[in-house]
Amino acid sequence: MFEELHELLEDKRISKNELLAILKEKAQKISVFDLMEANQYILQDVEFVQDRYQDDFRQAYVKQFIGHINNIKNDNTDYDSRGKKERIDKKQFEESLEDLHNVYDGVDFDKDKVQLIYCLVSLYATFILNEPIHSLDTPFPGNLKIKKLGKFYYCPVKATQKNTEGAVCNICISREIDYDPKLNASS
Repeated sequence: MFEELHELLEDKRISKNELLAILKEKAQKISVFDLMEANQYILQDVEFVQDRYQDDFRQAYVKQFIGHINNIKNDNTDYDSRGKKERIDKKQFEESLEDLHNVYDGVDFDKDKVQLIYCLVSLYATFILNEPIHSLDTPFPGNLKIKKLGKFYYCPVKATQKNTEGAVCNICISREIDYDPKLNASS
């Protein structure tokens, strides 16, 4: 998959439609059984979350990761007709590919569909939707959530998680914030 993504860097500009076509092609290889496996993976992951956050965490992750695979498959938006603003920042894309390649080094996406889902959704949210990888309703410890202020997103855990093995925080468009009760108060 990374070879195809790197080919996009050969063009002067990176088209959202071209990236979406690659994401759609890869998403078509994800079956309902792969989605069930991803759901099971999320359920296992929830065991490490504090009890009071488990239901919200599970719902947010299922919506974000499993739901976005269906969104990718069904997204027929012509992003290129929206004009220059819809182009992908080439430098940011190249850096993100490097980060993703490091995270997924050695992963066989043909066999590990859970990791493929995570990678596809990360690229889709970041470069197609211009949204954070985690949705605004994803709960973090301390009842913290990602917030949108103006045109920017702020993540209360990015600073502490961006160097965690397997994390894709470095490609996420959300900005780091320190804890601020007003900013992080539950909506």
